[in-house]
Amino acid sequence: MRTAKFWMGTLLAGALALGYGCGSEANKEPTPQDAPQQQYPDAGIDAGVLLTLTDAQIARVLQVANDSLVMLAQYAAPLSSDPAVVAFNNQLVTDQTAARQRLDALLTAQGITPEDSALSLQLQTEAQQIMQTLAGPNAPAAGPELDLALTSAQLALHTQIGFLNDSLLSTQITNPALTQEALTERQAVQQNINAAVVTQSNLVLPPVTP
Repeated sequence: MRTAKFWMGTLLAGALALGYGCGSEANKEPTPQDAPQQQYPDAGIDAGVLLTLTDAQIARVLQVANDSLVMLAQYAAPLSSDPAVVAFNNQLVTDQTAARQRLDALLTAQGITPEDSALSLQLQTEAQQIMQTLAGPNAPAAGPELDLALTSAQLALHTQIGFLNDSLLSTQITNPALTQEALTERQAVQQNINAAVVTQSNLVLPPVTP
């Protein structure tokens, strides 16, 4: 099994937008460049640590990723006032629930029992911190700013999950069926990132009506 070098800490581009969505100046015209960098506390894995995972541990990371996306989508859909944001999150619930069921069936068929690791626990912690930020005292009131924060939160979490898959998970899986499932889920994550970027852009700079 190969050992991959793992970098964690900042939630990349999505976190930048989340920082803007939850803390922008009320009277300032929003631009993506204004977004401050949002960081979350490390849960025990420092940058540069060599981390080796078994297939069982990778399976658990994939489960946590699915559950976290569903949790955030279920939270976001009822709060949003933008039809595109509502539709995006409702579709996420449907798609990620199906992905979790497909993953669980595969693990049963392959005899893989998911096992927690520092990575799966950290991903859980970071998803919970995103939720706490959205529900905290500095979160925007219902309306366009909240829609932007909710979309940016999904973008942050998807970006994190995609980064984990590319830099760590896909390089270490040994089971061929699990490898294919991870690839399928990575492709779905990228599709969601692309959709979230479009939605976020429309919220920041709404299309001009002729």
